[in-house]
Amino acid sequence: MRITLLLAILVLTATVTLPARNADPSANLQQQPTTTSSGADTLTGCLKGSKHQYYVVEQDGTRHTVMAKSDQDLSSHVNHKVTLTGKAESSRSGAGSDTEGHRKGFFSADSVSDEGPCKK
Repeated sequence: MRITLLLAILVLTATVTLPARNADPSANLQQQPTTTSSGADTLTGCLKGSKHQYYVVEQDGTRHTVMAKSDQDLSSHVNHKVTLTGKAESSRSGAGSDTEGHRKGFFSADSVSDEGPCKK
């Protein structure tokens, strides 16, 4: 009886821990905008969209709707790799996952750094 119980525990432990060991550790690194030492969040990806309807697509396909300051014109940065500094807002209505399973959210941008055209 003890041997059966011990084997059952070993099988359960192996079942739970094996998928975690094989998971891609970098997969979770790009799922959240990073936070700087000043408390601001940063987001890097390709800026898409048009007047007042912009979004950033991260390298892993995650899409974030961007809300810029009213005096900030992002049109010159469309189709460019940008790093935005501001605040990630995942609590707004509509945040969640898109049909392909990529997380999406909202990002209020205070500043933008342009790193050149997006690579295809």
